[in-house]
Amino acid sequence: DYLHADETPIKVMDNDKKGETHRGYYWVYQNSIDKIVLFDYREGRGREGPVEILQDFKGYLQTDGYVAYDIFAKRQGITLIHCMAHARRMFNDALDNDEARASHAMQEIQKLYTIERICKEQQLNFAEVKEVRRLKAVPILRTLGLWLQQQYVQVLPQSAIGKAIAYSLQ
Repeated sequence: DYLHADETPIKVMDNDKKGETHRGYYWVYQNSIDKIVLFDYREGRGREGPVEILQDFKGYLQTDGYVAYDIFAKRQGITLIHCMAHARRMFNDALDNDEARASHAMQEIQKLYTIERICKEQQLNFAEVKEVRRLKAVPILRTLGLWLQQQYVQVLPQSAIGKAIAYSLQ
């Protein structure tokens, strides 16, 4: 009931044009809990691939926020979530735009990263990690979520900080 999906461009040899390549995409679906990865090659970056592959999927779908995945936010039985690493990168990029807000968000995200690092160092199993997250990460996420909601109405939506906050609230 959890998948991480992402697409990555690759150069593909074109038999019709000697020595030339075209851009194709590997759509990667990863179940990190069961350590299973599916690679699905597509010529394009449209939503047809994920729609086909995930037609029977139910659960949490983690993506980078690419528009091709937006359709899943409306699908019953799927909870679309985004990537904390992408959120952190967006706040880092927003430091020049709004250092105080971006720094605060990054400090809170760092607390979450610390929790994950400790779980990994302690080699906790999935159930143990889930419990640690429930006890330690959920309160941080709740507080951060409320803060993000309060801040979003005070920033320009198209500014770097506005985009970072909007991405994080999705």
